[in-house]
Amino acid sequence: MRTISSKQNPVVKRIREAIREHAGEIVIEGPKAVANAIAGGWKPIHRLERGVDVTEEVFDALSETRTSQGVIGLFERPQTLAADILARRDTVAVALDGVQDPGNVGTIVRLAAAFDCAGVLVLPGTADPFGPKAIRSSAGAILHVPVASVTVEELIAANVPLIATAMSGDVVDPPARNAVLVFGNEGAGVSDVILRRAALLAIPMTARVESLNVASSTAILLARSYALRI
Repeated sequence: MRTISSKQNPVVKRIREAIREHAGEIVIEGPKAVANAIAGGWKPIHRLERGVDVTEEVFDALSETRTSQGVIGLFERPQTLAADILARRDTVAVALDGVQDPGNVGTIVRLAAAFDCAGVLVLPGTADPFGPKAIRSSAGAILHVPVASVTVEELIAANVPLIATAMSGDVVDPPARNAVLVFGNEGAGVSDVILRRAALLAIPMTARVESLNVASSTAILLARSYALRI
């Protein structure tokens, strides 16, 4: 294969579209991340190395980060069913309800991996976990955590206990298994339709701060849930 030197090359345009849309195809950057994806069974559509497969100028026009270390991989977007995540009852699942910051979404995916969650369920209004910033924030965890989109109706119909954080909730331990922990929008919190169906749980803390960042709340509850499970 010749070294690609044009930004109009079909492969380059395809990768650029995947970075922008991250719909049927997604982009992973960095030699270790790309190698880990391949080792994990992800099949690369294209793997480009700067200076070998593509010129430095073209590569730099594609790269989303200065720390990509010269490798970009294009992959098919993994497809997971929400029902498969909800079917696992020996642990908890995480549902994100309108979490808009991709950095928070990626961090929560990483937390789901750290604390052996069944997966991450993405409700409408949530940033795409397979977007470039979310993938980077997951620090590779996106390769190991099942992620699926779900509607509010599907989540409720699954008949799995829903647990949501709220200042008015009871200060109790989160469940160790057989539940979905729902985390809401950075400003508005969990939507009313979920709150009406969920048990409400409050995180004990001082009055020095009004609330916690959604990723911080997730870390506290998932760590506690895991400690109760092991």
